[in-house]
Amino acid sequence: MAIDDILRALEDSAEKRIEAIEQDTQQRVNEIISEVEKEAVRTKRLRLRKIDDAIKSECTGIVYSASLKAKNELIKAQEETVDEAFRLAEQRLSDLHSNEEYPKVFELLLDECLEVLEGEVVLQVRPDDKTLVDSLMEDRQVPYSISETPLEASGGLVASSPDGEVVVYNYFESRLSKAKETLRLDISNTLFSSEANS
Repeated sequence: MAIDDILRALEDSAEKRIEAIEQDTQQRVNEIISEVEKEAVRTKRLRLRKIDDAIKSECTGIVYSASLKAKNELIKAQEETVDEAFRLAEQRLSDLHSNEEYPKVFELLLDECLEVLEGEVVLQVRPDDKTLVDSLMEDRQVPYSISETPLEASGGLVASSPDGEVVVYNYFESRLSKAKETLRLDISNTLFSSEANS
């Protein structure tokens, strides 16, 4: 075998090996590119999922916050409506003193006090009601005195034992104040239960 043949055979063999290496390299490059592309798609999907989750979470927070704000506004409006109802009630009570029915109302309040107290009583009333008290107490055969401290209320009275151990607050504002919590619930139910059911 001549040197030329050997060199040609070596050259052919080297070219085939180079070709095989190039093919292997190209195949490996293609595999790497394919894996990188798949990883890029996976990363993109993962990022999109994270962004989507973050957006959903933000939306849920916004909806919850808006719902809570709306609920608070509704509660505030309802409380303001109930407060307005009490303000109107107080206004009507203050006007009741000039109503012709006031002496009957006062008599009922007085009798409630006398049912609780025994013996002599001290009555605290508005200056305008002293004459009314005197005429009503005349029929009741109960010893009484009228306090020198005038009652600062729109009507009614405060009755106590002479030693002050037993005191009955039976003036308009005290009655309304005692009834407020129960009335507040009743008014809320009356005004707003139909709204909740509609």
